[in-house]
Amino acid sequence: MRGNEAGSDYSLPWYSRVFRPVSRVFFRNLFRLLSRVQVTGIENIPEEGAYVIAVNHVSIFEPPLIVSFWPRVIEVAGAVEILERPIQSQIMRLYGTIPVHRGRFDRQLLKTMVERLEAGRPVLIFPEGTRSRKPGLQQASAGAVYTAAKAGVNVMPVGIAGTAILADEIRKFRRTQLIMSVGEMIELPEIPWQSAERKEILSHQTERIMVAIADLLPHAYRGLYARGS
Repeated sequence: MRGNEAGSDYSLPWYSRVFRPVSRVFFRNLFRLLSRVQVTGIENIPEEGAYVIAVNHVSIFEPPLIVSFWPRVIEVAGAVEILERPIQSQIMRLYGTIPVHRGRFDRQLLKTMVERLEAGRPVLIFPEGTRSRKPGLQQASAGAVYTAAKAGVNVMPVGIAGTAILADEIRKFRRTQLIMSVGEMIELPEIPWQSAERKEILSHQTERIMVAIADLLPHAYRGLYARGS
């Protein structure tokens, strides 16, 4: 595994270094106030080193939930469209979120994520690329596996349940259950980048990651990656 914690904030402006710890405490307390949060598998998270965190994506709540309850400060890759939304865009800029252009190969995005990983920082990526807006995993792209393989790191699957109904429950003044389940680290094989088989290998590893995420979720959330589907 490449990278270390030293110099891991090298590319961050001062306001992101200040905002990150403050926002983590704020959102952690907010989630605890508005919901009942259960985190399992925390023992699977390494104390140091870089890896890709691969998570299902149902709503806008997964990124702050992961950031708030992860035991380390992490990097986040988020859709560039968020920059058009007033409050979310400010949070995204202050945190130092890596902007993602959906649906296209972005060399600068890949370079930035690999740099953060090589600096020893975990990077949060949503393999589905966009929110499903309702429970059920959608078809994932190979982006998360590709990034991890390029940086020479492994992938940690995480399943989150309960966020699909959180906004409605808050409006009804009810505290719903949010569950964040952290799986065991998945070691990726060496990718033969010059081989014609690389796409097939990336696709197979993506399927492997998504099935691992599905296994951490209630059946209704598993969608395309439910075993036997």
